[in-house]
Amino acid sequence: MAVRHHIKVLVADADAQHAAHVSGLLEEAGYKPRLAGDHKEAVERATKESHQLAIVDLSSRLGEGLELVEKLKEIDRRTTVLVTRNSSDFDAAVEAMRRGASEYLKKPVVKNDLLHALERICRLMGLVHTNESELNRLIGERIRRERLAQNLTLRQLSDRTNLTTSQLSQVELGKNAASIWALARISNSLGKQMSAMLDGL
Repeated sequence: MAVRHHIKVLVADADAQHAAHVSGLLEEAGYKPRLAGDHKEAVERATKESHQLAIVDLSSRLGEGLELVEKLKEIDRRTTVLVTRNSSDFDAAVEAMRRGASEYLKKPVVKNDLLHALERICRLMGLVHTNESELNRLIGERIRRERLAQNLTLRQLSDRTNLTTSQLSQVELGKNAASIWALARISNSLGKQMSAMLDGL
C-alpha cells in the first residue's frame, strides 16, 4: 500500500466551499492538506512550514494568483504547484507554467483528475513509497517468481547465496526484510542487478 501521509499539500483558494471539497479529496487519498483562505496566508504558511505540493486557484484574481505561484517557488523551489481556474483559459495556463506551475486543472476539480495529477507528480518526485510490510511482500514475490522461472529450488538458491533455506523462505514470504547484503547475494545468484529486483517498487 502506497504511503502518502507525509505529503503536505497547501491549498490556496478563496472559495471556502471548493477549498473544503479539495481538502476532503486529499484527506481521503491519504495526503495532509493545509488550507489558506488568501494569498497572504498561503505565503505565511509556506514560509513557516514546507509543503511538497501546492494547489493555487487563479479564478478570482489572476494576477495575484500568478504572483503566488512565483512566490511559492521562490520560498521553496522543490514545491510542485498545481493551478486551478474556473474556465479553460489557455493563456492563463501558459503563464502559470511559465512561472513555475506543473499542472493546470479546470475548476471545480474532478476527483480522478486531481488524484491522477498528484499521483503522476508524486511518482516523478519520488514522494510516494510503499509501507514496509508491503515492500517486503513485493520483494519476496519477485524473488520467488524469478527463482521458479529459473527452475531453482530453495536448496539450490541457498547453495549459491550462502543463506539458509529458512532465511530464503522467510524473505520470499515477506516475513523478514532482506538486508542489502542478502539482497545483493540473491540478485547476483539469480543473474539480476539488485536495482532490477527493486525497480518499480
